[in-house]
Amino acid sequence: MVLNTKQLVWFSNPRVQHSKEVSMRRFYRAMLCVFFFLCGFGLDGIYAQDQVREGIVEENVPETKIKLAENRLIIENLPKDGVLEVFSIVGVKVYTRKVKAGTNEYTLDLPKGYYIIRIGELVKKILLK
Repeated sequence: MVLNTKQLVWFSNPRVQHSKEVSMRRFYRAMLCVFFFLCGFGLDGIYAQDQVREGIVEENVPETKIKLAENRLIIENLPKDGVLEVFSIVGVKVYTRKVKAGTNEYTLDLPKGYYIIRIGELVKKILLK
């Protein structure tokens, strides 16, 4: 291996080596800080998040079911009161009504066709025959 004069000067000058090592250390520290900043937590945060996950208890909430029998809409296990909105397939609101929590039955006086119903975050497509 042949070294040119610039390489020999770099290896022979201790101040240049020292500044290069210091700058590399600073670079690695900065990258480590950026990594932890982008992750959003330090090492203590990792352990704290694991402890929180252990304490979560899942509840058995019955699933809300929507059934259609002719022109009767049956809503079962609705967790809270809300607003029933019925939209045509093109997105025009054609029916609105307040609904109560629990199991209830409502009559829909709408023409035959496809409709989209929404109660809060629950959305379902139905077909009136």
